[in-house]
Amino acid sequence: MTRSNRCAALWLIAALLAAGCGDSKKGKYTEEQMRKFPLANRYELPAATGGMVMSVYGQTITADEILLAVEDKLKPAASVKDSAAFSEAALPLVRQTVRSKVADILLYQEARKKAPDNIDEQLDKAVEQETHRFVASFGNNYALAEAHIRRMGLDWRTFHEYQKKMIMTQSYLSKELDQKLRFTHSQMTDYYQAHRDELFCRPGTVEFYAIDLVPEKLDAGLIAEGQTARTTAMELAGQLAARARDGEDFAELAKQYSHGPLASAGGKWLPVTLGGNALPKPYAILETEAVKLEPGQVSDPVGGDDHIFVIKLVARDMGGCQSFAQVQSIVEQQLLFEHRQKQYEDFVSELIKQADFVEMERFSEFCTNAAWERWKQQ
Repeated sequence: MTRSNRCAALWLIAALLAAGCGDSKKGKYTEEQMRKFPLANRYELPAATGGMVMSVYGQTITADEILLAVEDKLKPAASVKDSAAFSEAALPLVRQTVRSKVADILLYQEARKKAPDNIDEQLDKAVEQETHRFVASFGNNYALAEAHIRRMGLDWRTFHEYQKKMIMTQSYLSKELDQKLRFTHSQMTDYYQAHRDELFCRPGTVEFYAIDLVPEKLDAGLIAEGQTARTTAMELAGQLAARARDGEDFAELAKQYSHGPLASAGGKWLPVTLGGNALPKPYAILETEAVKLEPGQVSDPVGGDDHIFVIKLVARDMGGCQSFAQVQSIVEQQLLFEHRQKQYEDFVSELIKQADFVEMERFSEFCTNAAWERWKQQ
């Protein structure tokens, strides 16, 4: 998967798992999975700017740093909630952010303790390589890359230092967490059955045009003596269906004759998911009838007393599920990812016991109050 200008930290995480510190083995996880892996503090790391701080092993976490990390999620809430409601909603996220940043520091300390003597030389080479990749992601435009780094609150020196920490931490984790786990066929098939509908099936869809005739909206001059409005509407629908089959533009016929809300758009409906009960009455019949048609085919008039439709099918996809054989490698990869994710959570939970929980809670409450004061007027 390619997405340009992804943050530097995500580059490093993906690159590390793909290559290690000089290892050429294929990575264990996709970039999509790495975005879900609960490693904190991946990007947007500003320099300390003052205010209340928390110190962990001589490293400082500032309130501004925490607020920057949660701003997108919490700033809108501050403008619509009172102080108590905001604190109740915001404090869990702030706690998690503080915990994540503390965990980053503790992980780095552990990684540093167990690093080989020549780690700095290895890190310098890895950072140089990743810096080249980062600049290349901006079309090798050094100025654009530097501007992006400055928006992250870094300069090239602090950017390189941050890269070193991330590489060292990930290298340490790759050794601490089991990468050789294998799953039985039964475990994989059980996972497939439990998650098939969610992960390995896609619903069918139909896409169509429709002329919607409402008998009571017909021009009175069209209704012949002795006929009802519905009879006239059915006859008109049949004529329009025949004209469309003879090659007239269906969309133009819809614009001219349809009474429906999509008449001005030529009667074009957005794709409808089969079996999703997306259409209310009287329009549910459109899904039922459209699925019977072949692409390009025009239906006979269908409907009840209030609405009579003529449908032209654009596309039909009946959906379906991938078999276990088709997705076995994906199932195995997902099982391994979830196992590693749990390992990471357990590992960090044990590591975080070194931190001062009282101090973490006090700092989290301070940051929550600071967030309210900063954003309540905005």
